[in-house]
Amino acid sequence: MKTLDSGFRRNDVKQHQSNFFTASEERGTLGIGIMELSKQRNYQQTFDLACSSIQGMNLEERAKRAGANYENGEGRERIALHFFSEPYTIQFPQIEFHSPSKKLVSLVTRILLLHYLIHADGNPLTGKWVAYKDIPGGLLYAGVFARRVTEPLQRRFGTSAKSFKETGIRSGGELVEIGDASFILHAFPRVPLQYVLWEGDEEFPPSVQLLFDASVDHYLTLEDMVVLGQVTTGRLINRSVRS
Repeated sequence: MKTLDSGFRRNDVKQHQSNFFTASEERGTLGIGIMELSKQRNYQQTFDLACSSIQGMNLEERAKRAGANYENGEGRERIALHFFSEPYTIQFPQIEFHSPSKKLVSLVTRILLLHYLIHADGNPLTGKWVAYKDIPGGLLYAGVFARRVTEPLQRRFGTSAKSFKETGIRSGGELVEIGDASFILHAFPRVPLQYVLWEGDEEFPPSVQLLFDASVDHYLTLEDMVVLGQVTTGRLINRSVRS
């Protein structure tokens, strides 16, 4: 069977990412609230499988392909990278997660960090922005993506480009001149996200797009993109509420 790194099989990737996607689909729009026991078990199983998979990989190579920093000393390996604007360190072989801004790293964040490291192949960014449905295979999950990621943003920001722009800035976004308001967030070192809003009026409903660099499927699976978008939607809405 073809492998990505020693001890890591593609069917393992599909199994734990499918469980992750199923759990997130059941959770609801924001994906950051209290989980029911069955959903928590799905996440825990996904995390355990990801831990098992990455343990058999060359961590220095994983970090290099993901644009992360690698350290090896005192019998421990460490990978450091940013998730949005927050720094995270993963220590091996224990697979312990640390962030100076958090006492506890959420299970969803831990899974996304591991999946990113596992899937990254070092492909350069293309500079071409694409919608989720235009990523190979994305049409299959386009309805789920819209319900979980873009439609909640349309309801919250559809008539207020100013609020959308301000929330993007507070979230660490870089403003760009597209639509009525737009900004770019850097979810991972090699996974930028571009959000674009067109305000609604009497004739046309509001529209929000989340665009990915065309290289995104070299770093995340389709299922992980939905979960990442869902988490980011929750962050943006929560930060707008607190404004």
